Amino acid sequence: MHYVIFVRTDHTPDADLGHYLANVGATLEPFHGRLLAFDAPARLEGETAHSRIAILEFPAEEDARGWYHSPAYQELVAWRTGVLGRPVDIGLLKGLAG
Repeated sequence: MHYVIFVRTDHTPDADLGHYLANVGATLEPFHGRLLAFDAPARLEGETAHSRIAILEFPAEEDARGWYHSPAYQELVAWRTGVLGRPVDIGLLKGLAG
């Protein structure tokens, strides 16, 4: 079983998030996480205020939660929230067996 974290955010330019983007990958490694996608979605239906989505994969729920609550990632969360002035939407989903 795997677990997926999704992050929905706005259109903040990558240049403004340089520190976060340059360091977030290293926070995934100890938890066996990997970035599957990060881009502006091509809308097929509906409307949303979020213009970019990241999808992360972890082998177990403990890895996903461990990454999110890790001091290294929480340091980046504090930095990102300071830049954006607000938190982003982050959710955890259990993946489908397959």
